[in-house]
Amino acid sequence: MRHLSFLVIALFALGCAPMSGFWMRNQEVHIPTVNNNVCKRLDKSVVLYAVFVDSEATNPWTTHDIESTLDSIRVAMQWVEGQAQDRCIPLNIEQDYHRTEKGVVPIEAKFTRKTLRATLSSGSGVKNVDRWADKIGREVLKTFPKDTAQITKTEIKPKDRERLIARIRDDHKVDQVALMYFINNYYSQEISVAMHTGSHEDPEYAIVSYKEPAVVAHEFLHLFGALDLYMSPFNTRKNDLKRKAFAMKKFPDEIMAFAYRNLDSLSISPFTEYLIGWDNSLDEEYVKMITNKKIKVAKY
Repeated sequence: MRHLSFLVIALFALGCAPMSGFWMRNQEVHIPTVNNNVCKRLDKSVVLYAVFVDSEATNPWTTHDIESTLDSIRVAMQWVEGQAQDRCIPLNIEQDYHRTEKGVVPIEAKFTRKTLRATLSSGSGVKNVDRWADKIGREVLKTFPKDTAQITKTEIKPKDRERLIARIRDDHKVDQVALMYFINNYYSQEISVAMHTGSHEDPEYAIVSYKEPAVVAHEFLHLFGALDLYMSPFNTRKNDLKRKAFAMKKFPDEIMAFAYRNLDSLSISPFTEYLIGWDNSLDEEYVKMITNKKIKVAKY
């Protein structure tokens, strides 16, 4: 499968040690996917903000590439909104993207190891990718009108991607912002990633390498807590493989398991519904998709 999603968060992917990233209260296990970080729950008003990036080893963005990717984003978000509507979940996704008076001018930013895959797999890979994302956030902010908000003096200096998200929140008058960087790898082998989606400290963001609508929707759902449910090279333990085999068999049209398929053939499973805040409880049968231990998952 050309597309590979790698969750870099305290808890996930399912290849991580069982129970890591969970926290207990009143003997219930809480999973930090809902009511956490910037993308708290996939409902009501949400902004997807896209930034186009040219890196050293990727194809340069052409006008056609940008327009077709924006079309894919629209298709993907219409699909997500349709899935929400089918479940009577109120959801409006506003789509915006970085552009100047000259139109879309991609931000130039090189990875430390040329490609996203190589950078993330190297020592200090997550920090290096975060620095890459911060550099882009800083460059995007330079093109915004001057912020007239009063600055509060503090010893804590927000990261540039935090400042960008805060500015988007203010401009769009929403709390939830899905920040997505797009790099042009349509004809090459690369990964897409969702970063810090279970973190309590670093705001989540995604890097998308391909423009297929299913891939865009897949990574977007990651930002709101969805987990990968397909086999990947990162899954080496038998229990992890067993859990994912169960998930793929139980939900044969699940977008978090089969993102390489046509989007219209896919759906969102009850398991993913729980993780993104569309259902406040998880069936006991699906707990095994998280861990092989007997636990009681908390209701939201």
